[in-house]
Amino acid sequence: MRYEKAFRTAWRMALAATICASVFCVGCGTRAVLVPPGEPVRLRETVRQVKVWVADGQGREVPAVVDLPEGWWALPDPGPEEGK
Repeated sequence: MRYEKAFRTAWRMALAATICASVFCVGCGTRAVLVPPGEPVRLRETVRQVKVWVADGQGREVPAVVDLPEGWWALPDPGPEEGK
């Protein structure tokens, strides 16, 4: 009977370690989806305070900050244009 308390404590610690290990292995239910480079993606929620480049009246690129609303498509930079 004198080892009963030590056995309970060891059993509880083993149970806690097993639960913690299973939580870390399973994760929080999130998953990563890899999008191939150059593919457009659709925004699932509004993204606030996005730093972007926009064209001014003379066609020059100037920095700006905008909110991108849910449902918009985000496209990659096509790179330098040919013939410019």
